[in-house]
Amino acid sequence: MLPGWGQWKRGERRAWAYAGIEVVALAAYADARLDAGRLRDDYRDLAWEVARMRPEPRVDGDFPYYEALSNFLRSGAFDTDAGSPGVQPEADPSTFNGRIWALARGLFFPPGGEPDPGSEAFRKALAYYEERAVRDGFEWSWVGAESELERYRTLIRRSDDRSGDARLLLGLVIGNHVVSAFDAFLSARTGARVGAFAVPEPGRPGRVRVRVGMRLRVP
Repeated sequence: MLPGWGQWKRGERRAWAYAGIEVVALAAYADARLDAGRLRDDYRDLAWEVARMRPEPRVDGDFPYYEALSNFLRSGAFDTDAGSPGVQPEADPSTFNGRIWALARGLFFPPGGEPDPGSEAFRKALAYYEERAVRDGFEWSWVGAESELERYRTLIRRSDDRSGDARLLLGLVIGNHVVSAFDAFLSARTGARVGAFAVPEPGRPGRVRVRVGMRLRVP
């Protein structure tokens, strides 16, 4: 449960190394999680204030929604003619919804044909579109605010990077527990010693690779 505890009970100085790795890794993990959360709030705020601008109460989407905001200048409309019965899909393929409708047509429409709106092929394509397209209240447009879109992309990329750092650091914490327990067990039973040490990665400042080694005590 506590890295280094088994070594400390045996009076071994490397107990402090395990404890030190635990403290530093946990602190770095917490910092990375806080950074990722702050950056996530920043890019969601920016999307709401610049690209979405809806009068309704704010409702945030999931991560794929915010990722789509970074890849398309406009979402397009969900229903291009609300006055007509049913849903009239967005036809502009440069928009997110238009791209979804183009995919639906490619999947379900016969080659070179335009099926009747009442046909099974059309109904399947429309169901595909309705399930995946951005609906009313979540539309967006970065038109006229392209510089803000670049800032948004930077924020979402930095948030992803810090989330990745947090996952790596959590793996380091778990690995430290496993190596410490294994080391204490082997040391008590066989006299072997297991150690973990960090090696800087060439060309990647601030990044390290953790290596594990074993030393056997031979009579």
